[in-house]
Amino acid sequence: MSDHKKYLTMLRMLKEGYQENNSEQEIYLLEELRRTEDIDEFKAIAGVIGATGGLFCIPTLMAFSVEQGSPKVMPAIFAITDIYSRVEKTEAPEIHYLFTPAWWQPRWKGSLPAFISYVFCITEMIRSVPEHQDETVDTIGGKLAKEFALSLFPCETFRELRLSTPESNSESGIRKLVSEVDSDMLMMSMFNEQDIHKSKEALYEENILNMRCDYLLTRLNFKLEYQLFRYLLKTAEVLNAPEHH
Repeated sequence: MSDHKKYLTMLRMLKEGYQENNSEQEIYLLEELRRTEDIDEFKAIAGVIGATGGLFCIPTLMAFSVEQGSPKVMPAIFAITDIYSRVEKTEAPEIHYLFTPAWWQPRWKGSLPAFISYVFCITEMIRSVPEHQDETVDTIGGKLAKEFALSLFPCETFRELRLSTPESNSESGIRKLVSEVDSDMLMMSMFNEQDIHKSKEALYEENILNMRCDYLLTRLNFKLEYQLFRYLLKTAEVLNAPEHH
């Protein structure tokens, strides 16, 4: 099977889910799944997603499936299993990676100072109370470091890392992030005005990045508007790049 055909197969399944014309219902159910703290309600929603959902549901379900000691683990795994049973014979082998928990583990590719800048940017985007900024930054930094499985050595906590790393530059990171948002808005406007369509490969990569952000925002469990937070996480990825010397 050619790489181009694999992209087409994956793209179709990513855009439509495995069941076609289900996207609005999937978005609603996934948001309710993240929102509810009632385990019976969680089981009921997960059951519906397992029976009717597509590939876009996998990252949210996978995020719940790795929460050690949570009663949400098994309902999420059952739903993942049901979706997998509908796609396991596909001719696009890359799909099987989506059902591997380790594949969803976010990785930090930049330096530790860049990570501090990333945390400051995320905090600026989500915090609603201006007081206690350092405390909020340290809490969010600790959560993000845990999700990225990031070694802070020789420091033990994000707070220690922040206080011992004077060269971190949050203002530079924020400027870079704002520039990325402006560039993204300009590109979207140009595409719409000139009726330009992204390549299949570019759409595939964008869908995968959106899904990875779905996983991370579900793991972080911040009480925010999900579509906006996903976009902010996606644009903040511009800060997660290896440094070249």
